Amino acid sequence: MAFTPPEYDQLMPVMDDLLLAFSQLHRLSGSEDAERSATLLVDQLQSHGLNARIEHIPLLLSDPLSGRLALPEFPEWHCRAKTRSFSAHCPQGVSAALFYDADSTRARSDREWQRWAEQVRGKIVIADQGFEDYVQRLDAAQAVGLVHIWGSTENALHEETVGPIWGTPTPDDQQRYPRLPVISINYHDGQNLLGLCNLVTTPVHAVLSTEVQRQVKTCSLPLVEIAGQSPEFVLLSSHYDSWHEGVTDNATGNALCLAMALHFKPQAAMLRRGLRIAWWPGHSNARYGGSTWYADNYRQQLGQHCVAHINVDSPGCKDAVQVVINASGAESQAFLNQAVEAVTDRPARWIAPLGKGGDQSFWGSGVPLHFALREVPLEKTSHSPGSGGGWWWHTEHDGYDKVDLTLLWRDCLIHVRWLEVLLHEAILPLDVTDYLAKMALALNALSQRVDARFALGEIEKSLLALSEPVARLTQRASEEPTRWQPLLSRVVGDLHRLRYSSTDDFHYDLSYRGGAFPGFQELAADLSQTTPESGLMMMTQYRRQRDRAMWLLRKVHQALAEIDP
Repeated sequence: MAFTPPEYDQLMPVMDDLLLAFSQLHRLSGSEDAERSATLLVDQLQSHGLNARIEHIPLLLSDPLSGRLALPEFPEWHCRAKTRSFSAHCPQGVSAALFYDADSTRARSDREWQRWAEQVRGKIVIADQGFEDYVQRLDAAQAVGLVHIWGSTENALHEETVGPIWGTPTPDDQQRYPRLPVISINYHDGQNLLGLCNLVTTPVHAVLSTEVQRQVKTCSLPLVEIAGQSPEFVLLSSHYDSWHEGVTDNATGNALCLAMALHFKPQAAMLRRGLRIAWWPGHSNARYGGSTWYADNYRQQLGQHCVAHINVDSPGCKDAVQVVINASGAESQAFLNQAVEAVTDRPARWIAPLGKGGDQSFWGSGVPLHFALREVPLEKTSHSPGSGGGWWWHTEHDGYDKVDLTLLWRDCLIHVRWLEVLLHEAILPLDVTDYLAKMALALNALSQRVDARFALGEIEKSLLALSEPVARLTQRASEEPTRWQPLLSRVVGDLHRLRYSSTDDFHYDLSYRGGAFPGFQELAADLSQTTPESGLMMMTQYRRQRDRAMWLLRKVHQALAEIDP
């Protein structure tokens, strides 16, 4: 018996009503509008007969209120500025000479970083980037502040964060939060500022001030569950908090998830697996706090029963006509593309590994499938990483007029097809053999970038030795999924821990250290340009990460030993 196809005339009016309602609400977590939007969402779900509920969760929030840069020697000069979430709160301002770090986006050796630290100490630094790891270095070097010049030419100012901690911090994390104020200015004002600095022969002094409100507040996390025939479930998620009205980031994602709940509820009797949908708070001003809270509080359920996490962020954006997919790598590419081709008559423009972001808080939970639809325009003109590449991302301009309902319906249909397979088919769309090959390639590429003393050959050899037993297990799982698929999923969970994490299951990596095998990424440095102190630290990091990797791989080999040749 086939699923009933989704009907535009039934689902689109409900989605559009939600978009119009959310377009009037500034949904930053902790605000009255955010709580109002959560209640509105749950009311919608309940009015359609769904058993929706709200978890009330405490989150550490950092709300950027204002940022200002003044030049006392040039009182007529001014620019618009915004501070960052988790910037230091400095309403009284800090005063210092400006210093332009012209090479801020270039990789530096350890000794170059040491010379750089001497240059920036006591300065307000102007830079072409404002990533968290750079802010951490500025803080350690005792710089006074940071002025980040946005790299593309739109006039809008984008909201962002410099919080280095993923989710809610522990006591030991406290010292990592920036102690210096950070602001961002647009490209045009940045070039004017640099031009002014170049006109004079002595350093220009500036006063940089920020207002940031940091507080613990209880936030709503709406949830709905549609039970299946087994305890297994698929987790579909989207963050409902936003900067300003945030219609494409992420009211469109919220509307899509609402549509999936309405579509599959009447067909619950056909579901082999359940569908669990979460609308996260704290994505923006708590650094993925909502999804991290869920991972911490539902760890056992996720590890035992969750087969997939699909994150929905910024579908249906104006001009975003090209579909792309971010995926863990363990998914069958045929499965991912079949849904896209069925709807668009062509495969995804590309399928790339998941990066840092998108509420990917579940690498330590053992969930085997992780993926997310993304979309991009034919020609990208902004450095915006979200809202389908639109320049309005994280700005006051992300309104209802930035939505394309036709593209939103396209994205709904793609998700319906993915979910039909995951919720109904006995066999999960895993391609672990291909995942192993991609992991080996990534590890080999990393080994070319690290010093020979950080040998990765033993790990690569153990990884490649999994190919034959994994192929046998995959065959067994296709023949007897009830018996063998749980083992295959556990194997994939451990491979994800190796590929995407560098810590244990009960902690989270920092928000900025990504790439394949993140525990080894910071070892990609020229040891001849490294101080003895840093070299010792790097060797210690290498030994611990090597032993962790080999422990995980031994665990996988032992699990696969259950299979007869």
